[in-house]
Amino acid sequence: MATNKHAIIRYQALDACFSNRYRKFYIEDLIEACNKALEEFYVSKEDPVNDVEYHVKRRTIFSDIAFMESPEGWNAPIGRFYEGHRCYYRYEDPDFSINKRDFSESELNKLDEALIMLNRLNGVAGFDWVSEFIANFEDKLGRKKNTTPVIGYEKNPFLTGIENLSVLYNYIVNKQVLKITYRHFFNGEMVHFMHPYYLKQYNNRWFLFGITEREKDVLTNLPLDRIVRIEPVHMEYIPNTQFDFEEYFEDVVGVSVPREGKTETVVLKFEEKRYPYVITKPLHPSQIELDRENHIVQLQVFLTPELESLIMSYGDHVEVLSPVSLREIIKQRTKNMLEKYNCAE
Repeated sequence: MATNKHAIIRYQALDACFSNRYRKFYIEDLIEACNKALEEFYVSKEDPVNDVEYHVKRRTIFSDIAFMESPEGWNAPIGRFYEGHRCYYRYEDPDFSINKRDFSESELNKLDEALIMLNRLNGVAGFDWVSEFIANFEDKLGRKKNTTPVIGYEKNPFLTGIENLSVLYNYIVNKQVLKITYRHFFNGEMVHFMHPYYLKQYNNRWFLFGITEREKDVLTNLPLDRIVRIEPVHMEYIPNTQFDFEEYFEDVVGVSVPREGKTETVVLKFEEKRYPYVITKPLHPSQIELDRENHIVQLQVFLTPELESLIMSYGDHVEVLSPVSLREIIKQRTKNMLEKYNCAE
């Protein structure tokens, strides 16, 4: 079922229109109702998104109606009632509502999958509520818990700093400024007064993103495993109006986004036996196949330490063709590695 935020708001608005037995809703009325619902949603937010285009068109409403009537939607009994050349819409069953409909088996299976993923938090400090929530949810839905695991996820419950995950999540949601004591591996402890915005996992580690009082126009990245102390402080919170995190990480491998510069066209050539794995599991969403016969792919990304490490993980199964700067970096790292092994002999 569609989960787009705009679509959900429109479906709810349309459901209210179709359920109303005391007014006739023509297509123009449906458009107006959806636009009003979307407008109220954004205006009611603490930090309204003024540049969001939420005004819907006729074709959008027709598509929404078709989806609501489909098996993938709610099998909604939406009737068309004509008055001359005009048509108004209403549920043929006055008791129907998309909010009354039971879950389908397919939807229940998807909920089961979601519960399995949520179960990964069991045993993690700060997420003790997960076990009780899952048990209650399964009981209310009448779902029997599968006692034999059939799917596994990578996790590391012993990761340093993981106990702060739930705490930081709640501080972000409640827009709380934090005094964070951070231990650098080489430069000792540092203190940041941070306005926290976002948590992201990469390579089985968690990272906190936000701006600091020292650099309010720059996004700061703190790994949770280096955070020593977290203290809420009484300061005015600066809401996030600078960063769209859905787009922020689009052009990087990992979590390190360069403050300056631009993306580079990275061309990689793989060994024949490794190439099928690279095609079925792309190194980055921007990956395209340049030359199937010669096993060459292209990425459009920032050059980051995480990208270097990813390339190095393929060992001698990959060659960097361009850019020259990245080729030289990998060449030097390979040379340094070789020297270590030569010395060992």
